[in-house]
This record gives sequence, structure tokens and C-alpha cells, in this order.
Amino acid sequence: MVDGPPAPVVAILTRAPASGGKTRLFTSLGIPTDPVLLTALLLDTLDGAAAPGVRRVIAVTPPGACDDVRGLAGGVEVMPQPDGDLGDRMRGTMAELFARGAPAVAVIGSDLPHLTPPTILEAFSALARDPDALVLGPAADGGYYLIAARRVPDVFADIEWGSARTRAQTEQAAVNDGFTVHHLATMADVDSADDLRRACATGQGRRTAAWVRGFLRTD
Repeated sequence: MVDGPPAPVVAILTRAPASGGKTRLFTSLGIPTDPVLLTALLLDTLDGAAAPGVRRVIAVTPPGACDDVRGLAGGVEVMPQPDGDLGDRMRGTMAELFARGAPAVAVIGSDLPHLTPPTILEAFSALARDPDALVLGPAADGGYYLIAARRVPDVFADIEWGSARTRAQTEQAAVNDGFTVHHLATMADVDSADDLRRACATGQGRRTAAWVRGFLRTD
């Protein structure tokens, strides 16, 4: 049997649930870090990224936790994230996947339980139409929840991560690097209790919704 062309890859960047993370979210909730919720967010995001013809990869920090995440991921490929700040880790993850033969790469976080496969397909369809496109999924806070391209874009240095200027700075860097910017629909990632409730109200993310039903008032 002859293999087909390599599939585009969506990489989910995550901290291993057992190692903490999402400080803003748990501060908003008023509870200690809960690995159960972090696991639910990761697995629901993984389900939402399950688009036909797309390969999923989980990129993990700390690197020593890869085996733990493999135990959660149901056979999905797991790789360590490179060192550095968020920009370094996104750049390095994309570069590694391109080096392995991916024709296009999208990077997302692990806090998108309301993500659906059509969003992933739209990103790769835009790249198929325009090889010089940089696809961004705008986040409501001025950042972005998805970035995708057919080569590593020079958009990860000198960015004010986590600020209202993150996306605008990224878009300007993309234009400077010869890309045309394509926007997906705006979506909020989950950084607060209100974000969590809104994500669950979409009807997506069954594990996250189960956590909310058990631990939060939703009325």
C-alpha cells in the first residue's frame, strides 16, 4: 500500500495537568489548582481538534511529564516542548513538526473545550488556498487561540505575551515577514470562571461541563 501525502498537524501546547498551571483561572474560581479540571480541559480540546485528515500532537511541559500525558491521551502522539518563553515554545514546536514533514502546522492551547473540528479545517483550508497565509484565531482578550502557517513565521520575538497588544503585534510581524493574515472566528480561551461557564454553555466539552456541574453554580 502506498502512503498518501503527509497530513497537516495541529499541536496542542499544554502543561501536564499534574504539574499545575492556569493560575488566573483557579484564582478566579477561588480554589487550589485542580488536575481533574486541567485534564478535562486538555482532553476536551483534544476532541475538538479531531478534524478529518489532520494529525494531532500534544506538546508537553515539563518534558519529564510526557509519559504521564501519554497515559491520558489515548494513543495521540506526545512530544516535549522546547525551552524558553511562550514564543520560543511555539516557534520550536512548529519548527520540529515541519522538520518531521508536516506540510502545515497549527498551534493551539489546551484551554479550548468549546473548540470544534470545523475551526481546525477552516484554518488548514485557508493555508491550502494561500501558502503565504498566516492564520490567527482571535481571542477576545486581544491575543489569539490558534496560529497556523506552512512555514515557521517570524512572529514570536518581541511580543507582549498575555496583553491586549499580543495579536496586533503578531499581525504586524506577520506582514513584515511577507504573510497575509487570515482570521478565524473570535473565541475566548478559558482564563476565568465566567469563561468556563460560557465555554460550557456552547454544548461542547463534556468533561469540562461535568466538572462545572459538580463544582460550580451555573445559574
